[in-house]
Amino acid sequence: MLDFLGTTVVWLVQMVGTWVLAGTGLILLFLRTSFSTFALARSLAIAGVVLALAYRYGFAADGLSSLTDGIIRKYLVMGAVATVVLLLLGAVYVAVGRLGARRARLRRLVVVRTDGCKVPGPLAVMLFVLASTGFLAWVMQAVEAYENGFVRVVSFGIVLLPAGAFLLLVPFSVSGTVFNAANAHPALPSLAAPFVAGAAVVGDRFVGGVIATPENLKDPLAVTGLAVVIVLSAVELVLLHRRGHGLTRDPDDVTGDAAGDSGAGDGAGAV
Repeated sequence: MLDFLGTTVVWLVQMVGTWVLAGTGLILLFLRTSFSTFALARSLAIAGVVLALAYRYGFAADGLSSLTDGIIRKYLVMGAVATVVLLLLGAVYVAVGRLGARRARLRRLVVVRTDGCKVPGPLAVMLFVLASTGFLAWVMQAVEAYENGFVRVVSFGIVLLPAGAFLLLVPFSVSGTVFNAANAHPALPSLAAPFVAGAAVVGDRFVGGVIATPENLKDPLAVTGLAVVIVLSAVELVLLHRRGHGLTRDPDDVTGDAAGDSGAGDGAGAV
């Protein structure tokens, strides 16, 4: 009896937790102080290529569970690289700030105060997304291992929508915004995006691709996609520098915490 109750509690935690974490993660990705047209272009370019290849060639994995495992493995590579890059850029971002602004910059990496409310900084979004991905990986593996076929089918039906939406939308958003790094500073996403795109290319080689793209097209598409991201990021950096939003300057050239937070939404091309 106790084993049954314990199993039921774990199952409820998995089902409810999937909806709560996936829904919260998707909401966090839209809590931005700014969203540049370049970030949108990066996201749409990668999403367009991936969806077009999936429509043309299908997926490399057979079955939903295999496809999910492939996506999560690629997440691990991209997430590891994005984490390291964001931590390094965050350290540089704080170090190059003026003495009076460094504490405020460090705080903005975690939480940003704007218009009387708070939104999560890139480090907070990154940690939540990575933790949610790990939870979803555990849930999917657990559901796949259920011995009772009826329970397995019902469980897949419950978690399919939130987990699928999370696993499909998060990489497209992260590829353009890098965990909403513009919440801390407008230049951070364009600096980090090429590294994240490069991680996706490397991930295809080390853990296998999700799309069944022919071998003769993989390298040309990977190089082209990476080049597009680099060019878009470079152009955005130049425009930001001309508008006074280089990494060494706070928005509107302020150093105070409240003033710095209020100016974070002035990124180039915000929509």
